[in-house]
Formats: sequence, structure tokens, C-alpha cells
Amino acid sequence: MNWLSHVFLSKASIEYQLGNLLADPLKGKCWQGASAHTQEGFKMHRRIDAFTDSNSFFRRSKSRLGERGYLKGVVIDIAYDYLLLKNWDTYSSIDKVSFLQAFYRDASIAITDYPSDAKLFAQRIIQSKILSHYSTIEGLLTTFERLDTRLSKRILSKDNTVSYFPSLKREIDDIEQDFLFFFPLMIDHFKQESGLQLDGHWFKQ
Repeated sequence: MNWLSHVFLSKASIEYQLGNLLADPLKGKCWQGASAHTQEGFKMHRRIDAFTDSNSFFRRSKSRLGERGYLKGVVIDIAYDYLLLKNWDTYSSIDKVSFLQAFYRDASIAITDYPSDAKLFAQRIIQSKILSHYSTIEGLLTTFERLDTRLSKRILSKDNTVSYFPSLKREIDDIEQDFLFFFPLMIDHFKQESGLQLDGHWFKQ
């Protein structure tokens, strides 16, 4: 799953959300002195990714982009964030604008004492408001273009994300159907793995 999904699939704690978000850029290594909720978020990130990678609906979405491709999983991760935004009211009792505003506000306060690498990444997410960039299909293309500029020459020699956009656009309706089967399963998995108490949470009950 991509950044927005990790923030959404979290307990109602900004530290937990940030841990879930930061696990990827920090390569799964939480810093010494991080709060218990931050450490929980780091662990949950791995569980979410493991569930996603093994799920048949997610694998079906990847197959819709062709038989081969080094970055198909990355493209579908980002596309699923777009589809989460598109279908937001199905899964959340809080509107997406309010959810994201609260996350950006609370995260900007929480990261004050974070290590520099964690703080810089989180600040980039907050300042760019990137979690809402996937709200249109055109926004996905812009995201892919930006992502490709950050890929190493080694990866670019194998693949790039922009090249998948025509196939993604053509297959998006079927990929959305995969997502609509997948995401409720993902929410149930998160609830079970986290021991989530739903009181005060944004999941629609």
C-alpha cells in the first residue's frame, strides 16, 4: 500500500500514523526513544505490506498491467491510494478533507523532536500536501512523473512508472473492482492484527 493507505490504516494516534508512514523511507528501522505508538505503527506497516503482496486481488490488479514489469507493484500501490480517495465515504466516517487537514496539523506538531531524516520526510509530505495529489487520474500521472525523477539509474534502466499510465488508465475500472474486493479485507486484517477498538476511530462501522 502507498502513503495515504498507511496513514488511514492506523489507530487514532498521530504517532501511530507517522510510524506507519515513516517505516518505508526509514527502511523499517525505528529510532531509539520513539514512542510505543510509533513503534507499533512501524510494525503494522510491515504487516500491511505483507498482506497486500500476498493478496489475490492485488496480484490480479498487477497482472492487468501486463505479464512483466519491475515497478507494477509500485504503480498499483499508488493507484489504490487514488481509489481510496475516490471511494472514501464507503470506508470513512470522516470526510477526506477533514481527515487530511487533521493529519497535516497534528503531524507538524508531533515531528518537532523527531530525528532529522524522519522529520525531513514528514515535512515534505506535510508541505506538499501530497496525500491528496492522487484525487484525479491526471494527478496519478503527475505523481508518476515526479517519482521517476527520484528513481536511481539502476532502476530506470529496468523500468519506470510513467510507462504504465496508458495501461492503468485503460484498466482502471477493472482495477477499481479489485480494490473494492481487496480493501474491506485489508481493513479486517488491520483490525485483527492491531486489536483496534473502534470507539473514536474513523472507520465506518
